[in-house]
Amino acid sequence: MSYWKGLGCFNAHASRNGLLTESAPNPLRRVCYITFAHITVDFYMTLFPPLLALFATRFGLSLVEASLLPMTISVFGNMPQPMMGYLGDKNNRMILAALGVFCCGLFVSIIGFAPSAPVLALFLVFAALGSSLFHPTGGGLVTASLPGRSNLAMAIFLTGGPLGMAIAPVAGTQIIQRYGLEQLWITVFPAIVAAAFLLRFSRSGNLGESTTKPVRISLAFLKTSEVRPLWTLFAISVFRSFVHATYISFISFLGQSRGWNISEIGWTLSAYLVCITMGRIVGGYLGDRISPRKLLGASCGISACFFIPFCFTTGVYSLVLFFLAGFIFDLGATTNIVLAQKVLPQNTSTATGMVMGFSWGVGGILMPFVALLADATSISVALAAVSSLLLPAALLVGALPKIRPQSLSQAGG
Repeated sequence: MSYWKGLGCFNAHASRNGLLTESAPNPLRRVCYITFAHITVDFYMTLFPPLLALFATRFGLSLVEASLLPMTISVFGNMPQPMMGYLGDKNNRMILAALGVFCCGLFVSIIGFAPSAPVLALFLVFAALGSSLFHPTGGGLVTASLPGRSNLAMAIFLTGGPLGMAIAPVAGTQIIQRYGLEQLWITVFPAIVAAAFLLRFSRSGNLGESTTKPVRISLAFLKTSEVRPLWTLFAISVFRSFVHATYISFISFLGQSRGWNISEIGWTLSAYLVCITMGRIVGGYLGDRISPRKLLGASCGISACFFIPFCFTTGVYSLVLFFLAGFIFDLGATTNIVLAQKVLPQNTSTATGMVMGFSWGVGGILMPFVALLADATSISVALAAVSSLLLPAALLVGALPKIRPQSLSQAGG
């Protein structure tokens, strides 16, 4: 308790003495612009998953070989995020975020021109690196913009992710169905617009950055007891990101096994991501008002009870389970990240990269094992097995120190 209260006192002291600055004239507007960029980035990164089975057929890939493509996206889009975040803590994060958005949009929009699987993988690597650059820098910027309502700011920012992800499957599959795979190039324009907005803000002299120097990250520092909660949050995030990435990457194969066409796969994934968006909004509101530990633990444990039966049912009842699981699952998305930022208050982009990025990369490495299990059993059994990992994630929440809700800490002075 005292550890987290001490961090809260540090943040309050920093705000009163100008160590954490607010943007003029409207920090909430900047949060919304960064969120728009987040919508754009995750739109691009979700254009590909519904097309995985299509590319597998086009290039003659087996299920295991095809699983290497989402693994590539996950590794290069997430593993470098702590390093990208550390770079952002020491430089102009707006410029880096703009560069990330542009690279992501450019290389995803040209995947239809890939003549072979290796070239497709190369395009995805560059796009993923752009995503890796944007996420920790953007995540650090939004909480610096509204330091008194960090869960709300992070909720707004994270809402952009599933919103962009919800648009992508429908938009991408409809473009391909009507005009052909090569016409995906027309999707590059949102990236240009989003990057231009961020570059405009980069000229501002006050970006809501911390004026204190970031802590030098070293192996010895990461072994200290003060950083121990970050590793617990990292482990929880690995389980959660593995579950999320598995459903996003393999829903097309599950849909094929149930007789869905590509349009039905796209609509189902989009509806699921809309439910995730709603969960993040509600979770961000609750995260400033109730125990973050309880919210995070409940979101893990209860969502597993909906994901698992979804894997073995069909029809409308199955879809209701799927959508409810997504909503409950993402109630804890904001608290996982904001709590990590409290562990490293002077390196918020680095902390964001750890639990929002590096953990996703670790989860992505495990993708081929999902495919191997699906080959040995079925795609339903494999998805259910991955979903069960949310139960130990819920137990790990109990290892975190008790944390008072942010609004209560401020009310108490």
